[in-house]
Amino acid sequence: MTTQTISQTSSITIKSMKRHLSLSLILLLPVFSIADETSNENKTLVTVNGVAITQQEVVHFMAQKQQPTPPRNAIQEMINVELLVQDARNQGIMQDQQLLMEIKRNESALIASQHLQNILQQLEITEQQLQERYQQEYAEGDKKTEYNASHILVETEQQARAIIEQLDQGEGFSELAKSESIGPSGKNGGALGWFNPGDMVAAFSEAAQKLEPGQYSKQPTQTQFGWHVILLNDTRIAEPPAFESVRQQLRTAIAAEHISNHIESLQDKADIKFQE
Repeated sequence: MTTQTISQTSSITIKSMKRHLSLSLILLLPVFSIADETSNENKTLVTVNGVAITQQEVVHFMAQKQQPTPPRNAIQEMINVELLVQDARNQGIMQDQQLLMEIKRNESALIASQHLQNILQQLEITEQQLQERYQQEYAEGDKKTEYNASHILVETEQQARAIIEQLDQGEGFSELAKSESIGPSGKNGGALGWFNPGDMVAAFSEAAQKLEPGQYSKQPTQTQFGWHVILLNDTRIAEPPAFESVRQQLRTAIAAEHISNHIESLQDKADIKFQE
């Protein structure tokens, strides 16, 4: 065996021993549970070129994983990441201005998000506030109109105008819908039932709201589905939803309003100057 061969063999052996030793150290690390995190959370479990990885960091890392991860696997993954970070820094990655801006943006977003969560956790919304908001938005608020309409849907404007002419001559709307409409409601005489304006595409809702009950449209309405001839059957004032069905929605609205007011107060106190 040559001196070069002995040297190469020794090098391979040393590398193998180092790798084996590294893995052995990880396997020998204490296996802790989430319940142990407060016992000695600042305890250093391993260092990577002098950079410490603590028990607290590992617990947090494991908590963020979508799938349960054994502590040993989590530590190995954190070691790999730290090695990559150190290698990237050594190669000058922190000179990348795009990366620095991305880091700053993500850091700001994370801090702001956590701060908002803290504010919301401290926010106490009482039953009285929920009831008052319900009265304001539903029971005593603007009464919304619901519409009951039928329609005949065809592919071209010419077909729609021909149907309007037939209606003008006394043809029945339901019969024409059954024979001419390409929409799924055609088999039911074009009946769409009751709906709120926001339930339909804007052009259809606007056309329906211009009609009087019992009146059909004299001009066809175009949407992405085709050309519509609309018959307004009836209108009614919508009944407010039950309180329990909108409880969470009310809570969300109050919380959003609280956050909006908080941000406005910060803006009022801030020294904000736009540079020309």
